[in-house]
Amino acid sequence: MAQKKAQRKKSVKRDRKPMAQETRQGMILIMAVVLVLVTVLIVQSRQLSARNQTYEAQIASLEMQMTEEEDRSEKIEDFRDYTRTDTYAEKMAREKFGLVYPDEVIFKPES
Repeated sequence: MAQKKAQRKKSVKRDRKPMAQETRQGMILIMAVVLVLVTVLIVQSRQLSARNQTYEAQIASLEMQMTEEEDRSEKIEDFRDYTRTDTYAEKMAREKFGLVYPDEVIFKPES
């Protein structure tokens, strides 16, 4: 019986060594996979961050352009309203056609 117990212990030890080595190899493989995944995630995160900064700069630029265009549109609207007034019509008649009121006296410099 003592021999059988000794043989069983030896066989158990033999079985455990390969099992422990396989477990270690499995753990190393799992750690390597996790390390690769973490590395990929870090690289992707940096790329997304850079792309996000580019988009934010583009948004700021477009917002500035939109503000400028709104100001320009407002100026055009104001000018359109001004062109519909009698003051504008009188000014253009004087400048383009040389029209004057009947009671106006025009002095021209001698050349």
